[in-house]
Amino acid sequence: MKSIVAGVVFASIALTAVTAMAQQMGRFAGFESEQHMIDDTINRVEAQRRAGHEDFGGHASKAEALLRQAKAELDAATQYRMHH
Repeated sequence: MKSIVAGVVFASIALTAVTAMAQQMGRFAGFESEQHMIDDTINRVEAQRRAGHEDFGGHASKAEALLRQAKAELDAATQYRMHH
C-alpha cells in the first residue's frame, strides 16, 4: 500500500514540476511523460493486487480508477491546449 501512495505522490509532484517548467518556457510541453508515470503506477497497483490476491479493502481499485481518470483528464487538457 505504501508503494501505491508513493507512486501517486510521485506522479503528482512530477506533474506539478513539468507544468511549471512548461509555463516558464512559454510553450506547452504536453503530458506524455506524466501519462507514462500514471501507466507505471497503474501497473504497480495491479501487480500488488495480483501478488497479494486482494484489493486492499477496495482502495487499490479506487486508486486505479482515479489514476485512469487523471490520465484521461491530462489527455483532455492536452487536446484543449492544442486546439485553443
